[in-house]
Amino acid sequence: MKESLPDGSAFINTLVGLGSSVKGDTSVHGYFRVDGDYHGAVTTDGRIFVSPTGRVKGTLTGRDIVIGGVVKGDLFASERITLLATALVIGNLFAPRIQMERGVLVEGYCCSTPQIREEGILPLRTQKSYTLKIDRRAVVSTPLSHG
Repeated sequence: MKESLPDGSAFINTLVGLGSSVKGDTSVHGYFRVDGDYHGAVTTDGRIFVSPTGRVKGTLTGRDIVIGGVVKGDLFASERITLLATALVIGNLFAPRIQMERGVLVEGYCCSTPQIREEGILPLRTQKSYTLKIDRRAVVSTPLSHG
């Protein structure tokens, strides 16, 4: 009989505690929380939470990513990225939805499109560079431009 696993977002599967330091790539099912220092890539089908005391150097890939601490690396979320007011991110953000509180510091490229949910993040991770395209024919109308 196949045992069903509970939704990983309901409990913490992996915890890097305050005062701990971990190096290496990790793949987990469910919730991954960082309160200490983590150096490496994290991949999960659940949520990743970096608390205000947490520091990460590496790529984070998950369903939902919530950052309250410091991250140096790219973030790939299949559903949502949330940056709390205490967050500092040096890296690129890719998710269908990106939410940032006032006070967040980000240095990197942000891409928020439903296409990520439809196509997945693999095409983004294999792309070598990103190009910003601006449609010069677009017209912006504001109340001040009519008078």
